[in-house]
Amino acid sequence: MIKNFIYGALLKKHLTYTDEKIEYDTSELLRLIKDAKDLLMAESSLLEVKVPVIIIGDIHGQYLDLHRIFKMTGKSADKPGQNSRRFLFLGDYVDRGPQSLECIVCLLVHKLAFPRYFNMLRGNHESMAINRVYGFYQELRDRFSEEDSNVLWKAFNDLFSYLPLAALVHGRILCMHGGISPQLNSLDDIRRIKRPLEEPNSNHLACDLLWSDPMIDLSGYTVNVIRGVSYYFGENAVVDVCNKLGIDLIVRAHQMMMNGYGFFCKRRLLTVFSAPRYYPEKNNKGAVLKIDKNLKIGFILLSPVTQDTRGQSKFANDYTKREDDASYMVRAQPPDPASVESLTALAPSPDLGTFLKK
Repeated sequence: MIKNFIYGALLKKHLTYTDEKIEYDTSELLRLIKDAKDLLMAESSLLEVKVPVIIIGDIHGQYLDLHRIFKMTGKSADKPGQNSRRFLFLGDYVDRGPQSLECIVCLLVHKLAFPRYFNMLRGNHESMAINRVYGFYQELRDRFSEEDSNVLWKAFNDLFSYLPLAALVHGRILCMHGGISPQLNSLDDIRRIKRPLEEPNSNHLACDLLWSDPMIDLSGYTVNVIRGVSYYFGENAVVDVCNKLGIDLIVRAHQMMMNGYGFFCKRRLLTVFSAPRYYPEKNNKGAVLKIDKNLKIGFILLSPVTQDTRGQSKFANDYTKREDDASYMVRAQPPDPASVESLTALAPSPDLGTFLKK
């Protein structure tokens, strides 16, 4: 933990799970947001992350499952910042679930306490136009006065505009929330993206890093008509980007996977989704990716608990063209036959080099 840490009491509130909503003071949250923003401002748009690392996909306000992830990956309340637990979060911390506020505050206070071990990327829901509609704004309105909720919502979104957009793990694995882009020709293209970026759609590459999706039987790129923004990309686009950037693997989130994770393009691209029971009727698992110091990878699966951890946040109709609904995956990206159902046959922790040659 950094010296002279002033958020000890706030950190302590988030070291163990409680199903009771945490009481927050508006002025303390605004100070937390300012200090976290100052920290993010010093980071590159492309983070450089060492191994070992634990990579987490969408959380979406499922605070219970965030704590389940911490517990299952070995992080404890007694040793919240132990060196063997380096985390990389791929975005979508807020919206849809019942405790978006607890999730984002928990991660920010850990980021401030252990900045070398908590790495946070931006997801497509870390944008005003999205979280105004899909739950976060309404949650703040329900928990604070009208004046305070508006101030906090704007402050959080100001902070979101400084979140990095991608991360390079061990120089070999490129991670982002959404996917690749026809504008991505070098890693420096990401590094050159200027922040704050209030509206990601104003920058084509940033937009794609947050929004694009893989699509089977597609060559190159085509307009993503389901989301109404960005692109679909095919296997040859993945291979082309890996060759241009000199990387071995792309890791992204952004799409619910029934088994929590799924591969694309002969295992050159991996989707990780960490929110179990995201759609209660689907009963999907969540997954977390672990990469050890020898670049061996493995998965931790989170089965849905009896409680509906997604909850019933108040948000507008899910079935707009801009959003990531499970039915979109069925229509726009059918499960890769070599990924979802057959993954149980894979060794739990293959070596990355061997793994990519299969």
